[in-house]
Amino acid sequence: MSRRHRTGRGLAARLTAVATLGALLLSGCAGIPSSGSVHAGQAVESEASPEFDFLARSPQPGATQEEILLGFVEAAASPQDRYAVAREFLTPAFSTEWDPDASALIDGGIQRSPQTLNANAMTLTVSALADVGVSGEYMQRESPTTQVLGYEFTQIEGEWRISRAPQGILVDQPTFSLVFGSYPLYFFDPTFSYLVPDLRWFPRRTSTPTVIVNALLSGPSEWLDGAVRSAFPEGTALTTASVRVVTRSAIVDLSPSVLQTEAISLQRMQLQLRESLQGVSSITGVTITVDQIEQQISDTLAPVIQDPHVDPRALILRDGEFGHLAASGDTVTPIDLSEQIVALEPSAVSVGVQQGSGNTAAVRGEQGVSVVRSGSEARLLDERAGLIAPVVDVFGYVWSVPRDAPGELFAFAPDGTRTSVGTSWTDATSITSIALSRDGTRLIALYEAGDATRLVATGILRQEGEGRNVPERLGTPLELAVPAEAPLATAWVNELTVATLTEGPAEETLITAQQIGGPSSEIEGAPDALTLSGGNTSRELRLLSAAGELLQRRGLSWQPRIDGVGVLGISIGL
Repeated sequence: MSRRHRTGRGLAARLTAVATLGALLLSGCAGIPSSGSVHAGQAVESEASPEFDFLARSPQPGATQEEILLGFVEAAASPQDRYAVAREFLTPAFSTEWDPDASALIDGGIQRSPQTLNANAMTLTVSALADVGVSGEYMQRESPTTQVLGYEFTQIEGEWRISRAPQGILVDQPTFSLVFGSYPLYFFDPTFSYLVPDLRWFPRRTSTPTVIVNALLSGPSEWLDGAVRSAFPEGTALTTASVRVVTRSAIVDLSPSVLQTEAISLQRMQLQLRESLQGVSSITGVTITVDQIEQQISDTLAPVIQDPHVDPRALILRDGEFGHLAASGDTVTPIDLSEQIVALEPSAVSVGVQQGSGNTAAVRGEQGVSVVRSGSEARLLDERAGLIAPVVDVFGYVWSVPRDAPGELFAFAPDGTRTSVGTSWTDATSITSIALSRDGTRLIALYEAGDATRLVATGILRQEGEGRNVPERLGTPLELAVPAEAPLATAWVNELTVATLTEGPAEETLITAQQIGGPSSEIEGAPDALTLSGGNTSRELRLLSAAGELLQRRGLSWQPRIDGVGVLGISIGL
């Protein structure tokens, strides 16, 4: 297999990882949530307490414009009491205009440069790393960007105050990780079988539960629009000013329109609320009320899967056997499709399981991409030249695309019917790797656009009605962080994180772990690594080298696990 080289930016120029991201990369929990009505006990009513209280300092008498500017920026990192201390640095008129929730600009905090423009104006130059929008969407910038912010000043009773400033707040990266919390909002896949996360970031304060519920009722982020569903009828809103918390249960008073739905819809609404609010430490349950009357919601909802797990064992082809590698030793336990897969002389394999229909494998061999299903013979689906590694989704569709024709993405149904899926990477000149989420709602694509490497996440829009599982097109792309290196492969780590393998100019490899809707982190790869597969945590990532060595991470380095491996397979549900 040929290897390509490209001059990319060095490790020193890459984005710095958020300090708390290590915990993210080591996580990978999942479960099947239960449901049912929650009854509030007899207790004193209170709002949720903030998880972090940043103590801001008020402006000091006789402070200079620069001291007022820097003091305001520091105080604006404290969201308590609606940013009360930060507003002390503003004129009364501008204090009512300033909207701290409009956005958050995240910088490194150590390269801030204030400059005087004139007697009543200053600028502050920062190195911007990421942005958080008004709805809590986190967007990491491709590289640190110089940004100049403007401020104007007026004297009030002999003291300088800010009369004009950008809307939103400026916060340094370490403080952001303390003051803001990450809160996945949960929606459903089109079949209501899976919960799908939509990660948002909000300041930790007493009103956070209200902010989360309002965001949930407003619907998913643009890139997920059409790919996921909500149980809440359109136009559903809170009818009280805030979500109350009584005895650790969130009391959510909704508009009467929710009573016009079926009982199962109320159960699903409660599930969405409970899972979306679970990130608030003071909340353990949810009660839905209408006109302050508690709704009695049964617990008969069928189990809904959240963050589906895969078999943690490596899936490999070795010595004529295809199956799971034992946790220790060199034993390979074949799966039920092993003989058919091996007979195709595969160079790439993706295996999944569909409820009630057994295993399905998408296999790339010399003739093209074939499908192997439990109880059936192998069937050749795609004979086009230059196909990348295929993938199979939870509905049994096999996805295939040629490397040099990234817009020609096909999905083959269980009966072999071919569907041309409309793509959204219009700038792609070649595509290296695609990966499907284990809930069937999202696709990751690693591709090249001229000399640039791109990684995007897109929602999968499927047909409505009886054929609603048929993939029709991809939604608005969400660009993710990836080094400007030669792309090799990408894989899912858990419901919110993907890992990408790239190669630098000196044949060194790098793994970028990207939280979808959050920050990224980088770890050194192994020399000569060609591809990777994911498990349920970052510790279960595996690499396959050009020499056929399977490598796994131990401590801070990659260690050989076994040699003679011909294929490192992808599992989505074994």
